[in-house]
Amino acid sequence: MALTESPFKVMHRGEWPGPMTFRRGWARADARPWNDSDVTASLRLVRGGGGFLEACTSRLTDMGAPSVLSPPLPASAHSPWLEAGYTPFLDLALMRLELSQQPKSPNHLVVDGSDVPLSKLLEIDGAAFTSFWRFDEHGMTEAIEATGNSDTVIIRDADGGPAGFAIVGYGSAVAYLQRVAVHPMWQGQGMGRSLVRAAARRARKNGAKIMLLNTQYDNESAIGLYEAEGFSLLPEPLSLLRIEA
Repeated sequence: MALTESPFKVMHRGEWPGPMTFRRGWARADARPWNDSDVTASLRLVRGGGGFLEACTSRLTDMGAPSVLSPPLPASAHSPWLEAGYTPFLDLALMRLELSQQPKSPNHLVVDGSDVPLSKLLEIDGAAFTSFWRFDEHGMTEAIEATGNSDTVIIRDADGGPAGFAIVGYGSAVAYLQRVAVHPMWQGQGMGRSLVRAAARRARKNGAKIMLLNTQYDNESAIGLYEAEGFSLLPEPLSLLRIEA
């Protein structure tokens, strides 16, 4: 990929395959490995257009990233990525829960998990998800910090450790269910449902009018659970876009 001509040099902090930040004037983008088992780059455009995005992508692939993926994006945000040479890779279902009514109570005791070590959450996440979708430390931290204000809630196992967790982030009127994971040893007992309910109740308490989440279209069990809890499937998906080195 040829680096777009520009009077401004793209500066970067960090070295691949570690987390990196790119800047050119006011433009900024952040990159990290997709997770600790896939060195595909995950690139997030904070500010900037297609030319800056192309330059960042070129720098990543020159440093050894085999391909680069966008975050999940609505169609309205595709333009700079398409301009930079990306193509649609995978659609994700976008779902919405109205919070005008108080969500149902959880069937399990769901408590604050802010003091749970990240390593414990990652252990659950790694067991609950396939290799492509599991978080590493950077992905988990990004999910927790994505909105600036968030809660992590857990259900404890028989030994007092976490059996499952949920991360819910808060915007001004919209909450985001960033992650729900239950360790396979404790699945099939309705813990995921309880975590979803607890997250929704916290979102409403924090002033959110709706809660959004995304998941894979082929994750039929998750979609069924969310629909049973009042989520509706929105007609327009989110999309991951990709470019190969």
